[in-house]
Parts: sequence; structure tokens; C-alpha cells
Amino acid sequence: MARLVFEIGVEEIPHEILLDTFNQLQTEATKLFEENGLVFKEIKTTGTPRRLVLLAEGMEPKTITRKVEKKGPALKAAYDGEGKPTKALEGFLRANNITEKDLTQREVGGGVYLFYEKEEGGESASTVLERILPKLLSSLRFPKAMRWATYEMSFVRPVRWLCALLDNKIIPVQWGHLTADNKSYGHRTLFGLQSFVVPSASEYEKTLQKHFVIVDHTARREIISKEISAASQTLGVEAVCDEGLLDTLVSLTEYPEMAVGSFEEEFLKLPKEVLISEMIEHQKFIPLQKKDGSLVNRFLIVTNTHPNETIVAGNERVIRARFNDGKFFFDEDRKRPLESRLEDLAYVSFARNLGSLKDKTERLEKLVGILGRYLHMEKDIPLATMTAHLCKADLVTHMVYEFPELQGIVGYYYALHDGLPINVAISIKEHYWPKFSGDNLPSLNEGILVSLADRLDNLFALYAQGYEVTGSRDPLALRRQTLGIIRILIEKKLHLPLRDLYKEVFKLYQPYLAISQEEYEKRVFDFITTRVKTVFREYGFAHDEIEAGIAMAVEDIYDVFCRVSAIHTARSGENFQNLAVAFRRVKNIIRGLQMFPLKSDILSEMAEKALYETYTKSLPDYEKALEKRDYPLAIGILTSFRPVVDRFFDEVLVMDPDEQKKTNRIALLQHVDAMFMRLVDMEKIVIE
Repeated sequence: MARLVFEIGVEEIPHEILLDTFNQLQTEATKLFEENGLVFKEIKTTGTPRRLVLLAEGMEPKTITRKVEKKGPALKAAYDGEGKPTKALEGFLRANNITEKDLTQREVGGGVYLFYEKEEGGESASTVLERILPKLLSSLRFPKAMRWATYEMSFVRPVRWLCALLDNKIIPVQWGHLTADNKSYGHRTLFGLQSFVVPSASEYEKTLQKHFVIVDHTARREIISKEISAASQTLGVEAVCDEGLLDTLVSLTEYPEMAVGSFEEEFLKLPKEVLISEMIEHQKFIPLQKKDGSLVNRFLIVTNTHPNETIVAGNERVIRARFNDGKFFFDEDRKRPLESRLEDLAYVSFARNLGSLKDKTERLEKLVGILGRYLHMEKDIPLATMTAHLCKADLVTHMVYEFPELQGIVGYYYALHDGLPINVAISIKEHYWPKFSGDNLPSLNEGILVSLADRLDNLFALYAQGYEVTGSRDPLALRRQTLGIIRILIEKKLHLPLRDLYKEVFKLYQPYLAISQEEYEKRVFDFITTRVKTVFREYGFAHDEIEAGIAMAVEDIYDVFCRVSAIHTARSGENFQNLAVAFRRVKNIIRGLQMFPLKSDILSEMAEKALYETYTKSLPDYEKALEKRDYPLAIGILTSFRPVVDRFFDEVLVMDPDEQKKTNRIALLQHVDAMFMRLVDMEKIVIE
């Protein structure tokens, strides 16, 4: 068994897409290899900003052999009256490069057809690789591809060389003007621009490392992590480095090494978030902090070369200039209170045909008051309204213009500087939370109200203009916005009647309607319901549990969550599963029938009387449980029906010849089904 190395040498690939490109390369290669009968133990992909690398371990020397059968024309259509081949047969023979001697006859569906059998596969793996690796290159897709010089190919960046080895054999892959050989290139500055020979596929990584390239991205990640840990320990501090920054540093380097830089302590007077944003977002430095979370005036630099004083001084000079800009903007902004910036929002568009940010702010102020009533947070409405009034004001500051990722955070610091209540300052910052899945939620009621208002306004306003989220189209991130609504309502245990809210706030969005009111309402609630179902899967609920608990459009997200949660817990019980089986029979019997009146005085069989008695005795307690939203109790009451439902079907003939008995028994099942449907559609439960 052999090892394959296929290296695609490129100019620097943007770090944002490098790791995703590795995954795409592995997926496409696996698919292509399997389709062409190549046998291998494992396919791995890795690389650096200057090279994409496919590694296939345990390659068999030949492809899989298999018999292939091809069906030709019917016998009667294959020959004319004189027994000579027709054009249909001639075309079949020509297409498969065979003669009549290679054909067999077989009866299919009452007719006789000609067939050709042949054995495919058994080709040399190197021959197949030479043929399919160019297809692999062309199959890769990028957010933006480019052409270069006068060549026809396109790629994320110009491809400069190809290296393809099966053990020590060169596979002369041709792609455009390039032909693969056994040569690669080392680190651009540490080694130089000349090529070198890779002796064999097994020596690939070792040879690259001699030329200052750590080709395995997981190895680079480990090196950077160890260097960060060692430097932090030596300096007695902690590194501010999440997985995203680590991925970025891995994707920017071929030969990572570590250096330490510093800046003047006076910059520590700037907000911590500003300093961190400058270091991470703009310079890809690693900030350092004490155990109490306060920053120190030092940072780590992951270099792509051997660090020296010149490199460190250059990086310090750059970050010092950035910090000076930040300090200037911060000081200038604080010369004006947030309140004075509200009029500036009138000149910033919220969205096409949806007015300005000032218009949005005015809607938010009204929304928080309405939400406060529905969520029983009346005492929080005054400060929530103040928060809504000012929460977008920092968008027109110098600081947010320069550092858009600090929106809300900048508003927090300026609100404190203006002497506003601490709850308002905190809620200005937190009303953008959660920003992503798993992010923190607003900690204060004021922040909860404004966060919900902001997201609901985005949803209602954009849908009024006919904007609609599709599978691949969501440029304004309404899915993420709605995820925030769902998480806040569930995790803060808030009941919000969305239909009532919609009716009350509709007048705010009516001026923007570009579609009919009926279509608008349907689209909004269809989107909310679809999104809720999707998010519920992330909470661990099964698809059938969600469908069983959501019979129609979602109108109270937390209420639906509690219902589905009760179903999820109960379904593991034997009674619940068996009850679901029985209710399949109930649905089959009553489906499509009109609602019949139930007459208890003509019930005759003991089993139907027992079912009726259980129904009448359970109904009051069941309704109380639903009213109190005690869904586990309500599910327990429904589960108690199992023995009487089983007995009913064992002993009672529903479709009795007596028409009166038949309709009355159907009516009994209809009433029981209606009772269940108020909480769960048992028919939707998948029986294992």
C-alpha cells in the first residue's frame, strides 16, 4: 500500500477560509476517489497559507474491479427484416466499442433485450489519479475566485506549483499550464524562492520542515498553544486568546514563533474592550491580563519568521498608533453627551424603505412599553424606555465608526460618563446580547426588554417590506436575531403572547407594508414557527416530539417549550409509547368525519363506559393543569388513559351495525382526541 501527497502551491489564501477549504478538499477528494474505485485507508487534508495538501494513506495499487451490465435495444428493434443491425444497435455497439459477439440476450418484462457485460476497474491507481486530480482542483469552490495572467483556470489565489507523489513516483497531473512534479517550495523568507526536491511521499512533512514549513495545521496549533502557555507562565499573566484567534494565527503562519511586545501604561486608561479589539481584531496580537481580568501593557506576537528587535519594534509602533487613534476618538466623543447625538441618527438609514435609525429608535421606545406590560415588567419600563432612547446613539460616534465591533460597549462607557443610571448603561451594552449561539443573555430586565424590542422590530419591519429568509439567503441575520428572541424567552422563563403583541404593534409597521396584511402576518408567524422548531432540536428534542407539541403557529415560545419538554420527558415511558400506538387507531377511525354529539345514556359496553368515565373524571383536572401550565401533570393525566383505551379497542366494535351505537362511539373517540390535541398530537409520535 502506498501514500499519496498532492500539494497545491498558491499565493497566500485568506486566513478566514483556509480551515474550511481543508474540509472541502477532504470531502471532495473522498467523493471523487470512491466514485473512481480507488481504495485507501484514510484521507487527510492540511496545509498553510501558501499550500493546500491532500494526504491519502494506504492507497492500493489498483482500483476496485466490478462487473458492469449495460442494457441495449430490444431484440426486435436491433435487427431489420433482413436480419441486419439497425441504427439503434450500431449506435450501441459504437458507444461501447464492442461487436455483436460481445452481446447476450435476456428476457425483461416479457420482451427480449440485448445486453453487454464487462469488467471495469483494475486500473493503475497512478493512472486514475493523474486523470481525476485536475477535476479535484476544479471542484473546489470559494467565496471569491480569480483568474490570473491569460490562463483559463480560476482559483482562490493564483496557483504557482503542483507536487504529486505516490510513494516515490511522480504523478504528472496537468492543470492548465501546470504539470505536477516532485518539487516544492519552502518558507518565502526563511528559505528563499528556489524549489527543492521531495524525495518521497513518506518524507514530505520532514522535508518541508527542513525548509521552515510546518505543513500540518494541527501541529502549528499545538506549537502556538504551547508557546502562549510558556510565555504567559514566564510573565505571570493570562493570555486572552479564544479558539477563533487561535484558528486565525494557525491560518496566517507556516513557521510560527513567539515574541513579546509592550506599550505605554497610559493606554491602559482606555476601556479594556477597545484595547483588546485593537490587538485582536486589527493586529492579531494576543492581549495579556492579570488574574483579576485587568490588562497589562504587554502582548504576544505570533510571527511567521524568527522574531527580532526590529520586528517587535515595528509591531509596537503600529499598535501605539492604533491606541493613539482610539484615545483621540474616545476623548473627542465624550465631549458630547449621547443625548445630543439622537438627531444624527436621522441621517443614518436603518434599511431600505424602512426609514432612519431615529425612526427605529422611536419604535423601540414604544415597543419596550408594550413588552413591559405583556411580560409584567411595568416597574422596569421607565429605565427600559431611556435605554431604548439612547441604545443606538453610539452608532454615530467616532469610536464605533472606527471599531464597529464595539457598538453597545462604547455606548456603555459614554452613558457612565454622562452620569446615566447604571442599569441604563449596562442595558445599552447588553441589548445586543446574545450576539451568537451560546452567548450571554442580558442580565437586567431593562436589557431584556430592549433586546427583545430590537430583534422584534428587525423582524416585523423587514418582513413588512417583503423580505423573506430562504435556505441560502439571510444577509440581515434574521435567523440569528430570532434565535436571540427564543433563547431569552426560554431561558428567562417569559411568556410572551406573540399574536396579541403583533396585533397591538401592527400600526407601527403598517406604513412600510409592501405586501398584503394577510400575507405579512402569515410570513412572520411561519418564519417564527419554523425557526422555533429548528432551535428546539438544539435543546435536544426529537423531531416528532416537536411536531407533536406544535400543532399550529407558535404564539407563546416559552409555553411551547414547556409543552415539548413535557412530551420529551414522558415519551420514555412504556404507557406513553403504547398510548401513541392506540391513538393511531383513533385517528384512522375519526379522520375526515364530522363531529358527532356524544350521548352518555346510550353507552352500553362496559369498556366504552369505562373510557367515558375516565374522560369525564379527568377533564376538570386536565383543564386546571393546562391553565396552570403544569404540563408534566397534564401529560400524566393523558398517560393514565392507556389501559382504558386498550380495553376499549379490545372489547368494543366501533363500526357497529347499529348506526346510533357507531356514531356515539365515534363521538366518544372524537371527544377524547380533542382533549389530547389541546396538548399533544399523539399521531405525530414516531413509534420505535
